[in-house]
Amino acid sequence: MYAHYSSVWAAMESKSFVIVLLGNMVNGSNSPSLGAMALLNKIEPLGYEITYLDELVANNVKYQYVVSNHIMGGRDTQPSKVRQAIWRKLKNAAKKVLNKVCVIAGNSKKYQYEIDTLQYLPLQAGIKQIRFMYGADISDSWSLDAWNEIYDLFLCHGPNDEMHLKKRFKGRTAIMGYPRYDGYFSPNLDVDDVVAEFAIDRTKQTILWMPTYDAFGDNVCSIPYFSKAISDLKNDFNIIVRPHPISFRLDRLGIELLESFGFKIDRDPTRDMNKLFRIADAVLCDHGGSAFGALYLGKRLAFLKTPTADTATVLKESSNLELMKYFPALEVEQANTLGTLLNDTSYWSERLELGRELSDKYFANYRGNSSRKTAEILTNLDSILS
Repeated sequence: MYAHYSSVWAAMESKSFVIVLLGNMVNGSNSPSLGAMALLNKIEPLGYEITYLDELVANNVKYQYVVSNHIMGGRDTQPSKVRQAIWRKLKNAAKKVLNKVCVIAGNSKKYQYEIDTLQYLPLQAGIKQIRFMYGADISDSWSLDAWNEIYDLFLCHGPNDEMHLKKRFKGRTAIMGYPRYDGYFSPNLDVDDVVAEFAIDRTKQTILWMPTYDAFGDNVCSIPYFSKAISDLKNDFNIIVRPHPISFRLDRLGIELLESFGFKIDRDPTRDMNKLFRIADAVLCDHGGSAFGALYLGKRLAFLKTPTADTATVLKESSNLELMKYFPALEVEQANTLGTLLNDTSYWSERLELGRELSDKYFANYRGNSSRKTAEILTNLDSILS
């Protein structure tokens, strides 16, 4: 989330917004995650106001506008279902009473969270909902799911996601570009630290491998299938593996496999990805938003297809499938051709030209200025949503 939002925060007046965190983001936690601590270590010195959703609900506070990228938890309850609403209020009131009794008795609260688990969390923080699109890899299985009905405004990367959202949902749209990669276009982007950190040999090309986390149980993460073949390229290429940050908590076997092959692994959950993309000559992906980052930044892109990719739920109607028509998608048995493919300059000259044309479909051409554009939209919500 820091990678997606931070450049927009920097483009706004610091007192014009509040960052709302969920309760498990170290608020009262005895063992905060490394990712949560890394986030707070980044944002606290910047002076932004931070609060927690539990505190808002307990104090009956709601903001006029809430920006989120998805529902984050809870379930949809229709306001017309009166009995559900009454029962929900009674349960929450009972939780508060029990908590007070526990505190008076000198014990810890019985319920850590007083938020309503039967309502989508962004709805508990405010009145009008803005969705900050998470990536250009839209699909029926997640990003176009029915929960998008809660949003009054969608901040889109470009024409493609705007078109699909307009077809399905009542919320308005505005095109913001791709703010998280504004830094890539800055002439002041310094990559010396990552060159040193990953011991990059400037005489070799650099591969950035970005396997995703298999959140849907589709077995589409490329780590188990391609680790050996990619490790065989280490003599000819610099290779940096950037697993999904969740993998370090929920896919220890995958991380251990990468370690066993001696890969240079990026473990920083709040890494400035602009630096890794800047030093990368080629990007390897299995699915998800990383492929679109490579497209946006004009990188050589190759997909790694696992044996279950063609039937995977996460790829159903996914825009990743369109990219696979223009960029190579290697089966497991083709993995040993990867080095030859990446060195074929004539092939990539043609592919990258097609990529530039395709990029206009997915992204507004605000390269380097998307954060400012997004900040302008967010500071004019009164007129946009009036």
